Amino acid sequence: MKKIHIIFCMILAAAGISVSAQEASFSGSVKSAAGVYVYGEDNAGHVSLAEETVSGTLDASAGSCSAYATGNVSFDALAAAQTGTLSAADGLSSQLGEAWFAWTSAAFGDGLTAGIKAGRQITAWGKADGIRIADVLCPQDLTTLYASTYSESRLGVDALKLNLSGTVFSADAYWIPVFRPSALPLESTNPLRKIVIPESVTVSGTTIPVTLGSIERPELTLAAGSYAGRVSFWLPAIDFSLYGYYGWDDTPVVTYSLVMSGYTPTGITVSGNYYRYGMAGFDAALPAGPFVFRAESAFFIERAFARTAETVLAGGSPYLRKNQLMSLAGIDWTRSGWTVTAQYYEDIVPGWDDTLDRRMRAPGATLSVSRSFLSDTLTLALSGAVNWNDFDSYASLSADYALTDQVTLTLAADGFFPGPDGDGEYGVYKELSNVRLNGVYRF
Repeated sequence: MKKIHIIFCMILAAAGISVSAQEASFSGSVKSAAGVYVYGEDNAGHVSLAEETVSGTLDASAGSCSAYATGNVSFDALAAAQTGTLSAADGLSSQLGEAWFAWTSAAFGDGLTAGIKAGRQITAWGKADGIRIADVLCPQDLTTLYASTYSESRLGVDALKLNLSGTVFSADAYWIPVFRPSALPLESTNPLRKIVIPESVTVSGTTIPVTLGSIERPELTLAAGSYAGRVSFWLPAIDFSLYGYYGWDDTPVVTYSLVMSGYTPTGITVSGNYYRYGMAGFDAALPAGPFVFRAESAFFIERAFARTAETVLAGGSPYLRKNQLMSLAGIDWTRSGWTVTAQYYEDIVPGWDDTLDRRMRAPGATLSVSRSFLSDTLTLALSGAVNWNDFDSYASLSADYALTDQVTLTLAADGFFPGPDGDGEYGVYKELSNVRLNGVYRF
């Protein structure tokens, strides 16, 4: 509840300040979502989603200064029902999405402007659609598993950003003094918890319980900050950007340890640590009539990769540092209300070691098709992805209908399908296949 009070106090304070601003606007939305699982003996027919969210955004400017803040308060009825208490705070959560102020100056002349932005901010890197290649600046909210919400999963970072822009280019430099990790599904009420960390494992016919230990974050010191930069160019024939990052990986490397009673294992504790790495990347987009050709690539330097549980429990190091190359090629086609996007990507670890808890290559492809009808009030969309290693896949089908300019209803279904020889990356979520209905009112 304290976090909720902080968000609303910030909004009210900013609203009071904005009285003297030259321009100020407040907008928001109220969203209600409900869903049900459709697969699995234990899950089919059970409620998968029951949530209400109120969001607010304040945007104000005065001269060369501007301020922006957005946040939300949510009530998760499923979480509230599983706590087993009667507290008024059960199921309530809040999140500060962005909260920053900026100053821009055109004093340099010749079309050049310089700016400073400080505070919590969200920036999207790269030109991939729903695939994380060079988009490493902002961590992700990994506590939900809905295939169509990648863009909404970014979490803001508390950063200082310096910008220099011209007619055909823009250069950004970031200093991120406070590390913020991706949000992980570690709450006991989260259905993803048992997939990420199983309740028990069976070894030689013996069932051993698994417990969650500590996830150690970096120390809060100036020396533990992260640094990033981006330079973008918009030329008549092509747009492209160059990226650089040195900082912390926003997901931890998992460590396993045995709990012993004499010579007999009685449990396994799962812990985690975060490690630094470097990244250099680029993206490019080339328009050609109704088509846009896209490319994106990122080279990760000395990234820490987790080793298999068997290796760690046998006394081996919990991680190895390896370089990593991720690349993507895509094509977009838009005409007469149709939009089609196709992508192929590769994830390769040169010098791969068979003790790593991943494969040397992880190729995959995505496809998205959408069509608008009835003067753009109805949009039907189909998207999906396949991993070529196991031929596991997911598919998402949705229908958005705008009742008015303010009210939109969405009916969607997500399916996760295992490969012929094993679950694969998507197949492990097969019992979380679901159908859901969302309603949004915007003001």
